[in-house]
Amino acid sequence: MHVSPSSYARAFTSLRASAISHATCRLVLFVACLDVDALCAAKIFSGILKRELIPHRTCPVAGYSELKARYSELEDDVTSVVLLGCGALVDLSVYLREEENDDEEDEEDEESFMNRRRERRTIYVFDSHRPWNLQNVFGPDDVICFDDGDVEDGLLNKEREAYEALVELGESDEEDSEEEDEDDEEHASESELEADEEGEVAEDVGSDDESSEMHDTNKISTSRRSESPDSTRSSKRKSPSSPRSPSPSPRRQKSARQVRREYQEIIATYYSRGTAYSTPVASQLYSLLSSLGDASTQDLWLSIVGTTALDTLAPQLYRRLFPLLRDEVRRLNPSVTGVKLSADDTGLVIQPDFRMFLLRHWTLYDALIHSHYVASRLQLWTDDGRKKLHKMLAKMGVSLSVAKERWTHTDVSLKRALKDRISSVAAVFGIGSIVRTGVIRKFGFRGTVTAGDAVESVAALLECGRGKSVVDKENVNPGAKPGDEAKESYKAAWIDNFWIGWDALDDVELLLHGLERAQVLQQAVVRTGTALLEKNQVLILRTFRLAVLKDGPDLDLFSNPITLIRLASWVNECKAEQEDRQIPMVMAALDRIRDTYTVVGLPARVLKQSANDDGDEDDLVGDDDEETTRNSFGIAFQQVAKQTHARVRIDSFESSVVEVRKDDLTGFLEGMTVVGMR
Repeated sequence: MHVSPSSYARAFTSLRASAISHATCRLVLFVACLDVDALCAAKIFSGILKRELIPHRTCPVAGYSELKARYSELEDDVTSVVLLGCGALVDLSVYLREEENDDEEDEEDEESFMNRRRERRTIYVFDSHRPWNLQNVFGPDDVICFDDGDVEDGLLNKEREAYEALVELGESDEEDSEEEDEDDEEHASESELEADEEGEVAEDVGSDDESSEMHDTNKISTSRRSESPDSTRSSKRKSPSSPRSPSPSPRRQKSARQVRREYQEIIATYYSRGTAYSTPVASQLYSLLSSLGDASTQDLWLSIVGTTALDTLAPQLYRRLFPLLRDEVRRLNPSVTGVKLSADDTGLVIQPDFRMFLLRHWTLYDALIHSHYVASRLQLWTDDGRKKLHKMLAKMGVSLSVAKERWTHTDVSLKRALKDRISSVAAVFGIGSIVRTGVIRKFGFRGTVTAGDAVESVAALLECGRGKSVVDKENVNPGAKPGDEAKESYKAAWIDNFWIGWDALDDVELLLHGLERAQVLQQAVVRTGTALLEKNQVLILRTFRLAVLKDGPDLDLFSNPITLIRLASWVNECKAEQEDRQIPMVMAALDRIRDTYTVVGLPARVLKQSANDDGDEDDLVGDDDEETTRNSFGIAFQQVAKQTHARVRIDSFESSVVEVRKDDLTGFLEGMTVVGMR
């Protein structure tokens, strides 16, 4: 079943009533460990539960297989399970509760009791991935999906009607089949009874010929029933004395089949549109807090960070939600003039922000060089692009020596005038949207961090932890073990990194450390992406771009799907600007330890000029008619895997991320060219 935003508080009240306990832990949170939005959401939800004095356990998971394994290990006392950042795409009532193997007969009673205990568990789903699995949304009430308003607004009315109609048709078919099976059993029992009576008469008479003839007749009748199971049904239908109603005419049967086919096509079309992102989980939980009247600045900050994490993959979603978050910041943090900064000031402020990478923690020159937005539009991987950047700085009145000074040491007058200076030349160089409005959090005298900076810091900690080096074996290739052991080592490292990111949301020193690692990661991304573009290793295969990483000094970094998606997004945006052709992108990176390729697919990069290119984005409002960017690679990967019989592993919460055996990559990519992409 689903819960609309207006009913969030009522659903949480039900969750609290079932989970509150002073003796045992009845509530478990499963969190996608590689998702910044899910991490922020888990932090918000954990704070709510602590304030309500509800014991709970947070369990980060790396994929669906691990989610299923952890769910099967839950204690019997657990009555509620909350999924954050996962669960929307699969039928949870079947996937998590199916029996893996049968037990012995003497343990059937205990197993049935355990199953009844598990069936009483309620699964709550907060997930921004779409499409919803319709069984979760419109099925039994033991799975409760927190919808962001799509169902309430009627966007799924057609799919709901088709789903409910197919369920009714399925139930009617089952009832008809059960009635026919009962009639068959009655008919068979009557026939056997008559045969037994005739056999007794034959024995009493003592005629060997008659008994042998009866035996042959029984054999023939038995063989007919075994050869044609429906023969008895057809004879019963034809019998005028049959109490059953006459069968429907062929025209009515055909009409029923057509109706079923139409409903099935509606469901198939719904799933075949591809995956997309909806309202971030952190934003949904902040809506829950607002309905409970318990919102705080810390929770708002976490919600903003979680929403900003989707800015790269779903920019239209960020543009739609940011005005709401901006108004909330102004409500909870009213600006007061004449108040000096204090050591314990951790408020939020609305200030002009720039589409530059970690400007406040780097140099102006490096922030421009490593920016996705600036690099793609000025083509900074080329010599002409670098010259264009130098020319832009000259027009701004900023020398290269000043641009390469650390931002904290830059002259204050340049900091204050940067917005006006860069806005005066932005339109000439095609970067009219480089200035926009952002949310900045103050950490006393230790500095300020924008929401975008916080996303990059936490993402870097999730990707590689806080070892001595970004390519530290303990963080990137833990244990260096082959096969399944290496796979488990990766997952263990990702879960450890999850808790580092968890701590960074409260610890400013750790957050600043994550910014240093984010700089190194972005340098590796730009360095690798530049090499791919300079060597013309980004190919076009019919309907998508393809890049394959087989070697290089930073190859080990891209075994993590988050880092590989970061690189693919950078390359795809640069190629879209260079060729003025918007097509999807596939990128594969070799994992030398596990002898596999990590493959990711990104939809076509839609490059639209903002309506506020020539002005401040303070009044930025998302277009309701703007089409949602959908990713069809999840469906395509499954089709190709079936057609080519390639050895693949599809376990990520991101359906467009797969692992392919090294020897099967060529055939897998050839199959992708046959399937094609939209």
